[in-house]
Amino acid sequence: MPDVVASAVRLAVEISHMSAAAGDSSRLLDGLWEPLQRLVPFTAGWIGMFDPEERRHVTAAAVGHDGPGYSYLESPSFTEQVDAVELFRRRRPMCLRDAPLPALEYRSWAELWWPAGYREGLGVPLVTRDGRRLGVMSLLTDSPDHPSDEARDAIGMVAPMLTDAIDPMSTVVGLAALVSEARASVAVDRVGSVHRVPGLPSHPLLMGESLVVPTAVGKLADHRTHVAFLCPNPGAENQDDYMKVTGIACRPGPPSYLSALVVLSRAGDLHGLTRRELEVLGFLIDGRPNQHIASRLFITERTVAAHLEHIRAKFGAPSRTVAAVRSLHEALYIPHELAGS
Repeated sequence: MPDVVASAVRLAVEISHMSAAAGDSSRLLDGLWEPLQRLVPFTAGWIGMFDPEERRHVTAAAVGHDGPGYSYLESPSFTEQVDAVELFRRRRPMCLRDAPLPALEYRSWAELWWPAGYREGLGVPLVTRDGRRLGVMSLLTDSPDHPSDEARDAIGMVAPMLTDAIDPMSTVVGLAALVSEARASVAVDRVGSVHRVPGLPSHPLLMGESLVVPTAVGKLADHRTHVAFLCPNPGAENQDDYMKVTGIACRPGPPSYLSALVVLSRAGDLHGLTRRELEVLGFLIDGRPNQHIASRLFITERTVAAHLEHIRAKFGAPSRTVAAVRSLHEALYIPHELAGS
């Protein structure tokens, strides 16, 4: 027992050190297997991140598995088995011997793991501190003596640290903190669903039928990492009140299922620009000619030209192109997708 406790403490310390030094969770996961091996002498290990849309797990890190093993672990069948043994209801690690049924009653053990020589296994639910189902860690051993009950429970104590270290939302929270005076935020996954960001409220502009989130995500296409623009705040008493929308692309690929972060903050100095001028700038940034702008905003081309002169004067810009560049740099425009909203 003392050796198990000491190994668990060393594992916790190493996770802490690796989290600080790795810079990203994929590098941390690559270095995780060796310290885990000292606690549980496993033959094959796997960490999968739960994809809530597809109801399956995506491999974040693995060692010792072959092709069929990967295929099964990433299949909906594995997720169904995890749910059947109530791993996430229990919220603590479960050995094969802890399962409700004998080993060979489970298809995975009868057809995959037992014929491959595995005799015991450990499933560890990775649950965030705010209750989100992050994923599963699986360790398979070739001896029925491992993992011991002590090692199983020790890994259960360390699991929250591991979960924190690889949770993509932890990175998102850090990114949101970089936005000055952030007031609300959501994270967006690969299929466009929004998720609450711990520590920040949501906002009507980021929910429901609002076009703010899809507009921000759309502008992050073509490998852009950051966008910012203005949006009228429909909940404000002043019709000239705006929110600054900042979109930040998340690192693609496992272990993250998130694609973008969208943050609302105070708009700041508008340099006297009116709402119509901000809308004109949105079209100008996209390279639209006066005729197109007039048609979309239901005004005359002469009125568009007048707005452009006022915009140039307020920016002190020698041309419409320079005005467009400055407005883009300072996020002083309303995208055409939101014009008239």
